[in-house]
Amino acid sequence: MLGPHNIVVDEWAEVWDLLKPYAVESFWDWKSVVFDPNKFYIVGRVVFKENWQSITALARQYPGRIVFCNPAEGSETIKLQLTRLRITDLVQNRSIRLIASGNLEAGFHELSTDCYFSNIVEYTENLLAAEYNVFAEPVKRYEFLFLNGRLRPHRKYLIDALRSQDLLRDALWTNLGSQVEMSFTSALDTAKQEYIRLLPPEYEIPRARPNLKPSLNSGFVKHELFGNTWGDAIVNPQAYMDTCFSLVSETIFDYPYTFRTEKIWKPMIMCHPFVVAANAGYYRDLKNAGFRTFGNLIDESFDMIDNAQDRADAVVAAVKDICYNGASSFLTAAREVCKYNYQHLREHNARERNRLPQNLIVYLNE
Repeated sequence: MLGPHNIVVDEWAEVWDLLKPYAVESFWDWKSVVFDPNKFYIVGRVVFKENWQSITALARQYPGRIVFCNPAEGSETIKLQLTRLRITDLVQNRSIRLIASGNLEAGFHELSTDCYFSNIVEYTENLLAAEYNVFAEPVKRYEFLFLNGRLRPHRKYLIDALRSQDLLRDALWTNLGSQVEMSFTSALDTAKQEYIRLLPPEYEIPRARPNLKPSLNSGFVKHELFGNTWGDAIVNPQAYMDTCFSLVSETIFDYPYTFRTEKIWKPMIMCHPFVVAANAGYYRDLKNAGFRTFGNLIDESFDMIDNAQDRADAVVAAVKDICYNGASSFLTAAREVCKYNYQHLREHNARERNRLPQNLIVYLNE
């Protein structure tokens, strides 16, 4: 049991490993479940989508007993998923409860957790990568690392702005989508196409190197590149060893609620200083979670700029200042903050994972 509650957990759900010690039952197939309205059912996205009709009917009949669990999404992306599943109203009126990552505006009563993405700090490959010392040689081959998956509007805007100021010339950067996606979520007006750019083989993770083919020149190539695995959660240390800092283009930019993903945790694992292009208030929320940034070295006032274009321009200006004033000196000066962030990430992840069951008890009590 989970406190006073009987929970039944979907073994497809992302936090199954954290909740299974407390489950009175578990399931792979929803059709095998004999529903008991005295229990709570933690249902992941795959099972929910495949059994939408029966699950939503039960949620209407027994409000609050179904918990939709998808910490792989958060903030604006979980809102979009709720819309696609046609359950926004059921979540807002609490007929369906919600476990997700990131923050949402008033009207959504979710249990937010940081433990899904932060757990990449415990991956074996990443623990080995963390043993590398990025400070050992301050003179680097590239100024900064700039990794992009889906071509979202803010990423296209950043690519164009950096290119126009000749800042990409000395960057190690990627773009895995040729068409701008999710334009309807953004106030940024950008061109709709960009060429695919992959990492040189020595900077890609081993599982992806055989897939670095000329045929990967259009569409969204991440799944083919990583073999339908979450390859972008794995750190290749050489990409960080040969760059001075990371420009992190987070998933959310226009929507003013934070969603921290593997994109911010990867440079922290490598003790790499960073500039983050994200929603307004992202740095504020990062600091509230106990992390440190580099406001004593660079201008981070972009974090509180509400206007999307002005914030993106200010991020580019910060990158330009670092490069023009000496990226290697920025790396050296950022060392203590980076070392602190790595240790705090280890502690933060353990704390978030340990807290999830207790937080779920409180959430179900409500």
